[in-house]
Amino acid sequence: MMFVVELRRLWASTLVMACALAGSSSAMAAGFEVGENTARSLARGGTGAVNKADASALYFNPALLPRARGHQILFNTNATRLNLGFERDDLILRGRNETRRVSFDRVENQGGFFPAPFVTASFDVGPENFALALGAFGPSAYGTPCYGTREDGECNVDPESPARGMLVGENLFLAYFSLGAGYEFDLGEDRSLAIGLTAIAAYQDTSFSIAVESDPNVAPPWQEDPRAEAYFQAEELRAWRPSGILGIAYQDGPMRLAASYRPPIHWETKGKASVALPDFLTSTGAYLTDEAMTFSTWQAGSLRLGWGVELGEHPADPAMPRFDLEVNAVWENWSLVDYFKIEMEGDIELADVPPDEEGNPPVIPIYPIYQVKNYQDAYSLRLGGSYGVNRFLSAHGGAMMETPAQRNAHTTVDFVSWERYGLSAGATVHLPANLELELGYMHIFSPSRRVSQGAIYNPIPMSQCAGPDFDHSSCEEPGTPPGNPQNEGTWNASFQILSAGLTWRY
Repeated sequence: MMFVVELRRLWASTLVMACALAGSSSAMAAGFEVGENTARSLARGGTGAVNKADASALYFNPALLPRARGHQILFNTNATRLNLGFERDDLILRGRNETRRVSFDRVENQGGFFPAPFVTASFDVGPENFALALGAFGPSAYGTPCYGTREDGECNVDPESPARGMLVGENLFLAYFSLGAGYEFDLGEDRSLAIGLTAIAAYQDTSFSIAVESDPNVAPPWQEDPRAEAYFQAEELRAWRPSGILGIAYQDGPMRLAASYRPPIHWETKGKASVALPDFLTSTGAYLTDEAMTFSTWQAGSLRLGWGVELGEHPADPAMPRFDLEVNAVWENWSLVDYFKIEMEGDIELADVPPDEEGNPPVIPIYPIYQVKNYQDAYSLRLGGSYGVNRFLSAHGGAMMETPAQRNAHTTVDFVSWERYGLSAGATVHLPANLELELGYMHIFSPSRRVSQGAIYNPIPMSQCAGPDFDHSSCEEPGTPPGNPQNEGTWNASFQILSAGLTWRY
């Protein structure tokens, strides 16, 4: 009879989660990771690998799932805003017969706050010290940056925008559909060792836009010219990839040590593309012969290591500590990302131009676009703690610092990971009926950047000087992409993250 009751609870929780996800649709999207998921972890400086005692351990460290007492359902939403501004230096274009200076207006992200739901449920079923959990969530991130004008959900880019040669408009959807379990071994004398595993089916659906040089006669010296640019829109770039999280945790009295690891994911998403060609090409009846395309890159893996301590009895629940402190060190291997690869299946055919001797219409080949990124591994140190003020309220606070994944010369609008310094605070309100309302806020500061020797070049997919090595005889300088740097100038960035969650224990 007890087993039947547990099955009913599991089924009811699954239905609740399914309804929540159906209502969230594309808000499950996530871009590159910043801050941390769930209000409690966000408010505690981004920690969560050691002292977790709720269903979100499925994501942070599944070895902590046995600490989530009873059955729990957690609903949470992060809202992240990226404040990014770029003031590009004047561009000097030197031709054979003239030298021109081009000035640019400052550009800022118009994406606004981006919501990312996080839904998990854990179940204390079966053997003692064993717990199951399931959930759907993505990493805390910003998912809809726009360096143009956003209208009706679309990002319209100014042809004179200084950022047009980068990924100027994006919609990123990344979700982890997860199932996990954890088991705790009792070692006696208030000591224990726990292990856990989360299996993940990761899904991505992405779109982006970028301006590319489309002059078929392009040759050194490379120059950017808005009159010769095509606007490239990639849509419905989708893929599923397997992943997982492995966790371990050790407790000795009030002291705790823990670690969790999520491996990197190689994304090769397939979708379609549309190209708005400049007037001098459309007048020839030019069109894209095949809209199929592939976008390839890596998503970093992460290793979390942590130490924690828990002391006292909480006024709201003697089974909870009144005070706890946690320190996490996190490593993310972003150095896997040497470039983004954009590969078109089709070419540009000139329908209104006389055919060649064999009767074939002229075709302009489109070579793969390799956007060089040259990222480096990122390391962060996170500190957070909580204190039970009374039986109605717990207070949280924390801080974090993180090294940059993005080198100065490769600063760009589509991945903003410079040095980060964050301060956070929040609270948990203990409500009747085993409900907990959690609120968190983090502000992340990044020092301004001055890029004087940029290494982000405007894409020229009709040039044979193509990546990843850029060693074709047509390359003006072997090893260097064609075009001219797009990112030289002054950059500033910060993040604001709001988070709210509700946990129900039953």
